[in-house]
Amino acid sequence: MKIIKTLFGGLFVAMALSATHAIAQDFPNKPIRIVVPYSPGGGTDAVARIMAQRLTATLGQSVLVENKPGASANIGSEFVARSPADGYTILVTAPNFTTSEALYDKLTWRFDDFIPLIHLVRYANVLVAAPDSKMATLPEMVSRAKAAPGLMTYGSAGTGSNSHLAMELLKQRVAINPEHVPYKGSGPLKTDLMGNHILLGVDGLGGMIELIKTGQIKALAVLAPKRTPLWPDVPSLGDFGINDVDGNGWYGALLPIGTPPAVVAKLHAAFASALAMPDTRERLMAMGVEPVGGSSETFRTYLLGERRKWADVISAAKIKVN
Repeated sequence: MKIIKTLFGGLFVAMALSATHAIAQDFPNKPIRIVVPYSPGGGTDAVARIMAQRLTATLGQSVLVENKPGASANIGSEFVARSPADGYTILVTAPNFTTSEALYDKLTWRFDDFIPLIHLVRYANVLVAAPDSKMATLPEMVSRAKAAPGLMTYGSAGTGSNSHLAMELLKQRVAINPEHVPYKGSGPLKTDLMGNHILLGVDGLGGMIELIKTGQIKALAVLAPKRTPLWPDVPSLGDFGINDVDGNGWYGALLPIGTPPAVVAKLHAAFASALAMPDTRERLMAMGVEPVGGSSETFRTYLLGERRKWADVISAAKIKVN
């Protein structure tokens, strides 16, 4: 009996491996869609479209981008979580993925509904000041905030946004309490900063760099321990001795849980190859984002760390999104 069980067990494993190999060899045999849970025209969308072009050439099948915005990326994320786990639906998303569980009391998807595929890029968030403000450095801002607690305000692209949470983390580390003013996107925030209607703002450095270069706003620091190699003239928090605040953002690709390992491996190889292309890297860096890459497991470890970090920040700051 044991011999029969062993034979059947070995046969089952062999059949499973053969089926997995066949799936990988046959994949893809129809178009693939990348779901972006944000509106067209944003950073995540732009990165996804660059990747889609490269993957189409590499995989020999059309790779199309489909935008499913709404509910702070939760509509698109749920859509992919409920899609067939066959490799033909990919989520390309941003930091909302690691903060939604802590921000929302009712959520229709979970972190564990996904397989992290690859860390595509990182980007820096920058703390800036209005041109007429009397603050030109981070220490000046901290001193002013401590001298007048509760009177200073700062703006971000919205409650629960990556830039909002990065500033909240800094506030907790240096014991200041500027009040948050949420804007409906980066555009209105930049307009009010240039017009001196608000003294401080936090947003992605890529969208702020031209205003910084032309003196329309003042850069105080990127909210990370190290300067970004894309814009090394802007100081980092580490330059001021603050080495335990990492407010960098990211874009990455994920798959529904249950996607066959061989398909995951094939897609990872295709994304990694696309990221390594010199013209791809050049286009991404011109957007103000830094290509990353690495293994799926490394990306999973990174996302778990981000999830824990932001959950602690959200809890301490008592942030909720209705």
